[in-house]
Amino acid sequence: MIRLLQLLLLLACLYSVSNSANAEETDVIASPNAVGNSSIINQNLNINNGMTGKQQFGNLVCSQPTMSVTPFYTGNDAQGDETYSINEGWGIQMSFMVPLGKTNTTCQNLAKVKLNLAKEQLDKQVHDKQLVRVLKCSQLHASGYMINPKSKFASLCSDVINIRSYVKANPDIFKTKE
Repeated sequence: MIRLLQLLLLLACLYSVSNSANAEETDVIASPNAVGNSSIINQNLNINNGMTGKQQFGNLVCSQPTMSVTPFYTGNDAQGDETYSINEGWGIQMSFMVPLGKTNTTCQNLAKVKLNLAKEQLDKQVHDKQLVRVLKCSQLHASGYMINPKSKFASLCSDVINIRSYVKANPDIFKTKE
């Protein structure tokens, strides 16, 4: 109860102080005045011709030496009531970008390895295709079928022959020397 009385007394004091304080009356009129009669010319030319050339072999990326030539033109026309102005800029930028390191032999060696692997993969695919062709042709012959010799596909199985038939047709090749 005592706390409540103290709180009420504090509020009454604050109320009486706030009512007795009056602000002084003033008349303030802002009169801004600014004159701008200058011109600013800000011309900047940045040419970014990119990064060095790259070769990528799987996860390894090798930078290559690069020379870049970049021609450029910048220009604008400014026309006023009594003036006419033309600003033109012509130029060329040439840059040489060289990757760090003495040689690029690691990338060259890796390129050779990748090329050899690609050739081996292609050879494997060609051999696999031929083996499947021979297998399917032998199955066709074994089942008693053949491709019509007048068909444009007759050559598909023309070189697939039965071993026993070949030995019988060419006995001299298989004779042993005594």
